Amino acid sequence: MTRRSPTGVNRLPERDRLAAAIEALPERDRQVLALRLVEQLTPLEAAGALKLSVREFEHRYATSLLLLARELGLKPTQRSAA
Repeated sequence: MTRRSPTGVNRLPERDRLAAAIEALPERDRQVLALRLVEQLTPLEAAGALKLSVREFEHRYATSLLLLARELGLKPTQRSAA
């Protein structure tokens, strides 16, 4: 009988890379991502928590995602205009 590792153990290198990439971001970008992705606040709620306009929050959120993708060595996809 072979012993298998739990699924989560196989993902540790990916988690480590993600944690390092998030840690490399500026504090404000980490806050933006945490409020939106971890705390699951709406843009309006997150903007209020950071004392930003919703538009500024959404811009910071998009920028934070791009920075995170860059830290991970990913190429963000381009969205075409509808």
